[in-house]
Amino acid sequence: MSETTSVAAVFTRHLATYIGQHTAPMAIRAFAKQALGMAPDQLRVPDTLKLLDAMRPMLSTLIGRQSADEVALLIQRDLGV
Repeated sequence: MSETTSVAAVFTRHLATYIGQHTAPMAIRAFAKQALGMAPDQLRVPDTLKLLDAMRPMLSTLIGRQSADEVALLIQRDLGV
């Protein structure tokens, strides 16, 4: 991840493929606030796993467990987690 790319932007890029470009940022905003008590622009790399854990049930329901696991791995890879 480059220094100018935010954690939220990485999540959005990968999730948009599955849940849409408008829904992805809204989901990140909701789960970041609910699970971590912060806004998406405050997310840092160490928050990645906790946010993914919070989002996993929703993603599994919407896109299936295999796709949820795949997108989680892509996000982790891009963020170096």
